[in-house]
Amino acid sequence: MKNAARFATIALLFISNAIHAQKLYVWCPKEQLITPRKNFLEHDTLDLVIFDGRLLTKNSKIECTSENTVNQLAEFIKATYPSAVVNLLPSSNYYKDPIKNHITVKVGIAAYHAAFGADVKVGIGSVGGSFSYGVIPEGKWNALTAYALKVYDYRGNKEDKHTKDISKIASKPNMLGYSSAKSCLNTTYMEANQEMLFFIDEALMK
Repeated sequence: MKNAARFATIALLFISNAIHAQKLYVWCPKEQLITPRKNFLEHDTLDLVIFDGRLLTKNSKIECTSENTVNQLAEFIKATYPSAVVNLLPSSNYYKDPIKNHITVKVGIAAYHAAFGADVKVGIGSVGGSFSYGVIPEGKWNALTAYALKVYDYRGNKEDKHTKDISKIASKPNMLGYSSAKSCLNTTYMEANQEMLFFIDEALMK
């Protein structure tokens, strides 16, 4: 019995150490080209809520903090809709009801990070929605960007709600080390943002 208990303790320590050894990487994205939607949503009020639900391990290499990530995404959306009055609300508003006569856009960040092999799954957070990431390649750098997007059009007497789950993955061999990981992460970020903007456009043009 003592040997069995000792074996169980060792196994638990091994599993615990393996989990904590999983390292995630987060870099700030490169500046993304923007096509401003001039005159679109002119004088409309757009309440923007961005909730960062990622699960980043303690030993992760984070060069772009959660605050940086949220602010960069918010500035990107503001610059895309220059004719609207965009209010960035606290993340605590993510689970609150939208305001009448306003447009509300909620972006839940489920993933924005890179890792080697299947370790990238560790950082995926829960922000609602249903995501599909497919097969995560082993032996390569992998990067994910995933959003749970909700658009509420409450202008006038409307109460329209549109939802979309966006997930992008990119993989590269470890030929250039961290440069490969950075490139993957930036690719997924730009692709996710483009899909997000097209969805917002379509939702609010109806």
